[in-house]
Amino acid sequence: MSRIALINIGMHGHVNPTLGFVKELTRRGHSVDFYSTPEFAEQIIRTGAHFVAYPSTIGHSSAEHAVAQADAAQRGVPPPAALSTTVRVLAEFATTLPVLVQELTARPPDLIIYDFVSMATMVVAKQLGIKTIKFFTTYASNEHYDLIRESFGKYDFPSPEEIARAQAMVDGVCAKAGCGPLSLLDAFTTVAADNLVFMPRGFQPHGETFDERFHFVGPCVRSVDPTEAIDLLPPGEGPVLIISLGSLYHEWTQFYLDCIRAFSGSKWRVVMSIGAKLDPASLGPIPANFTIKAHIPQVALLEVADLFISHGGMNSTMEALANGVPMVVIPQIEEQEITARRVDAMALGVYLPRTGFTSELIAQAVEDVAASAVIKANVLGMQAQVIAAGGSKGAADLIEARLGGAATQPSRRPGSRTLAHEDTTGG
Repeated sequence: MSRIALINIGMHGHVNPTLGFVKELTRRGHSVDFYSTPEFAEQIIRTGAHFVAYPSTIGHSSAEHAVAQADAAQRGVPPPAALSTTVRVLAEFATTLPVLVQELTARPPDLIIYDFVSMATMVVAKQLGIKTIKFFTTYASNEHYDLIRESFGKYDFPSPEEIARAQAMVDGVCAKAGCGPLSLLDAFTTVAADNLVFMPRGFQPHGETFDERFHFVGPCVRSVDPTEAIDLLPPGEGPVLIISLGSLYHEWTQFYLDCIRAFSGSKWRVVMSIGAKLDPASLGPIPANFTIKAHIPQVALLEVADLFISHGGMNSTMEALANGVPMVVIPQIEEQEITARRVDAMALGVYLPRTGFTSELIAQAVEDVAASAVIKANVLGMQAQVIAAGGSKGAADLIEARLGGAATQPSRRPGSRTLAHEDTTGG
């Protein structure tokens, strides 16, 4: 069978969406070299892939970046968004290009599947003449919708001088690695020949405008052991409520205290993730209808959940919709704000702003969502779209088709002025 290289980065929100279809590829007999950072090695190896450690740096400061963005948004000042992201993407490029040149030259695959953040992969694939498929772990972009404009359009973008300096740096890195040049303008305005998008078309803003180059396969949710969830559920017969702020932003003690106050002694059986940095003892006595852990098996729990309080990370949102679970979304950063508003506008749940958050507000929001027949019907409708999109099997089918045929040529996406495009949700 074929050898495939999957180039990812070191962030939960980027690695987790790919595990399901990688497992399907290895099940079908393909050899997959999965490039990421060491903290994901165990998860990757469980898919049957060969883990390859490489020095992806872009996720290292993501938690601090998310906190800074949330703080700036709350204070009404421009967040460290566009330029900070550009610097991090360029650092990722400079660090990973020499390694990818060496690794992929020594062990050339039949196909490269790469994260949309990885500019280095674009250079190496062109240098070696290897077919590629790009994947998006967040909203895709075309001439009708651009995530960076949507997220940060009201803030200043890098100046022409800053862009020129960035291009000079990229030119130097390419030359040192013995590779041809990369135009930053082309890198971020060109639509790849094939793009995997891990959401149903119906959830993508302006989804009807995306052509045949975009393959909306939906979330590739990996199979899990259901006992992981059952063992965590508090006793009783009440409905199950899952609470998680994702993998990047946990240090909001008042949020957890408000959730305990809102649902202590209620009908809800609550499983709440608080992250590794917060001491559960700081939350006081734990009610009998609560289970509180640093980390939780979210996919397994969503299979039995009735409602989900989430930060609106794309991975978490898609896992909820795949299981037909309505949401209360409390976003922490700009991109999650887009998702929260989209969930609210599509009546898949409700958006609850971080500002002014109280135990009374969250309790009322949960009751409103739980009681809404409209929300339940819409969530089930979106779940049907997720199933129809194909998931891991659909992604694997596309990949096998491309292994057997020639890819079409990429084309420039008109109307874009962005320099860097990155998801910082962390799932």
